[in-house]
Amino acid sequence: MAVNTRVASLPQVLRALPQVLPLLRGNLLVGLTLAVVTLPQAIAFSTTLAGLPPHFGLYAAIWGVLFTALLNPSRVFSGGPNTTMSAAIGMTLLPIAPQFGADYVGLALTLILLAGLIQLLFVLIRPLGRMLDLVSEPIINGLICGIGLFLIFKSLTSFAGLPINTQAEWPLWIAWHSFRAVLEIGNLYAIQIGLITLVTSLIARQFAAVRSWAILIGVAAGTSYSAYLNATVGLQNTVIEQIGNLSSVGYVFPSLPVFNQEALPDIISILPGALTLALLGLFQTVAAMRRMSRKIGAFTDSRKGILADAVSNCVLPFLSSLPTCASFNRMWLVYRMGGQSRLTSVSSALILLLMVLFLARVIAIIPMPAMAATIMLLGANMINWEDIKPHLKNRRETVVFMASFLAVLFLDLFGAVVVGSLLAIAYSKWEQAHPNVSLRGNVLKIRGNLYYGSLPVIEATYHDAVARVDNLVLDFSECYYIDPEGVRWLASAKTAQKIGFVDRRSGQDRRDLESAAAAERRSADARRAAHRRSKRDRRQRAEF
Repeated sequence: MAVNTRVASLPQVLRALPQVLPLLRGNLLVGLTLAVVTLPQAIAFSTTLAGLPPHFGLYAAIWGVLFTALLNPSRVFSGGPNTTMSAAIGMTLLPIAPQFGADYVGLALTLILLAGLIQLLFVLIRPLGRMLDLVSEPIINGLICGIGLFLIFKSLTSFAGLPINTQAEWPLWIAWHSFRAVLEIGNLYAIQIGLITLVTSLIARQFAAVRSWAILIGVAAGTSYSAYLNATVGLQNTVIEQIGNLSSVGYVFPSLPVFNQEALPDIISILPGALTLALLGLFQTVAAMRRMSRKIGAFTDSRKGILADAVSNCVLPFLSSLPTCASFNRMWLVYRMGGQSRLTSVSSALILLLMVLFLARVIAIIPMPAMAATIMLLGANMINWEDIKPHLKNRRETVVFMASFLAVLFLDLFGAVVVGSLLAIAYSKWEQAHPNVSLRGNVLKIRGNLYYGSLPVIEATYHDAVARVDNLVLDFSECYYIDPEGVRWLASAKTAQKIGFVDRRSGQDRRDLESAAAAERRSADARRAAHRRSKRDRRQRAEF
């Protein structure tokens, strides 16, 4: 059988160019914006949060974005380096090795690879991936807001030009001591650079034309002021730490995670951190895709995002890169500017690669206080009142949100993820265990699940109805699920011969019982109407 393969001719290609070129040009412009916005963030994630050389963040914004764009066909998905995952790396490894050292870098690569393998399990074992859908929005927003405040605390010392705090945990009392250290021994030159970066970024946000570039404008202002101080006062007097030389950074930087006998105790000790890292990435990918899909009125299977994250995070440790996950802010920026996610992501990664290759000397002089100010801005962006307000209108959601939020501040990130996961399960089980049970006339109707968890609630209403109503009819036609214990309870209730049943599966018996129940309701309504007619109408008044 012949196969008809059509190849576009040169005239056809030339005729299609007027339609294709505007699309390419628009996506290239959005890709350039995304690359410029991501550049300072990627460096800050790597140096300030993860305690790794700056090229780790840059490669995550290049190769991580490329891999996720190629692996995920979704038009809303956009991966890349992430704030909370970078912070989790620093939190996990600080007690084990000094930052930026060879041991620290090797363990960081191992940690990222373990997290990628754990994420891969959520793809291969479908029930695990399905459990991620049970994580409700109050839990995710509570974790995100807590982590945003945590990032502000964590950046205080770098903002003031002080050594990185090597404490493994960051509860509020450590933040207070860090704030006192900033006031007492902070480097005034560093604080000035950080404040100029913050103020300039906030001012730039007020103008719609440059709002997307606000962080880059702030970093440029902080870097310019740092260069002025170094020229007038001298670097030996300002003691401002800078990004450093990136001339050795090329297209790739091959690396190898640490797996040997000597490092085995350390590898075992970072397993909880690997689980934390994996879950943080999965939570954010699922939440970002869910939120973005609702924003644009579409549906995207979150398993595609999980697969893209898992495979990418298994490969990236061999390229000296931070882990990747979905970013709602980047996805919303691409959508708002009219970009197509895959094409825009690929173009932004390639543009950023060219920037790293040809602008390494400019990037090298960016001061660390400016990077800390960037992290503070990103942390503040994560605390969004519009996302918080809906959860405060419902008591259950308020409890769940506050528990997740406070867990980040008073526990480590692993503890916060565990609390969030347990709350997700408890939240869904609580709803399932409280079905809607209503008594109308002599019909007790159950809407929901009839299983061991909901039986105490159902039985309390049932026994009260049996004591007050004759010829009680139990309607469980809208029960979504009945477990074996629920079946046994129904059997015992029927054996006691105190009630009748209404069920869609009951055929003629169901119709007879429904008819009897309807007749009983009509009789009760008639009695109430007669009673109302016999009473004096208080609305009648004498006319004068």
